[in-house]
Amino acid sequence: MRSKGKRNTKKRGFTLIEVLIVVVILGVLAALVIPSVTSALGDAKSEAAEARASQVLTMITRYNQFYPATPIATADGAISAADLAKLVTAGYCTADDLNNQLTDTQAWSFSGGKVIPTP
Repeated sequence: MRSKGKRNTKKRGFTLIEVLIVVVILGVLAALVIPSVTSALGDAKSEAAEARASQVLTMITRYNQFYPATPIATADGAISAADLAKLVTAGYCTADDLNNQLTDTQAWSFSGGKVIPTP
């Protein structure tokens, strides 16, 4: 029997091994998740740039319909900054709307009848 004056002095808690195992498991999970998150961010940037390119093409098409005297050239190659400025001046967008998400610049090109972000 236990005497009345003594208490159970055994402390409850985690051992060093248990804590190390949890840290290792968390490290492995982080190593598995981080690459997929970074690739998802890259995919999201390129999808956003493609969507913006479609919007730029629509703005250029409408500009050319309503301002036939000063059209924006739609031949393959880079779209000049002066042509993009026409869209802003006509009120189709703001200058910030023309930035592509890949390079954060206003670099766009025509290729095969489509607008593409210039990296």
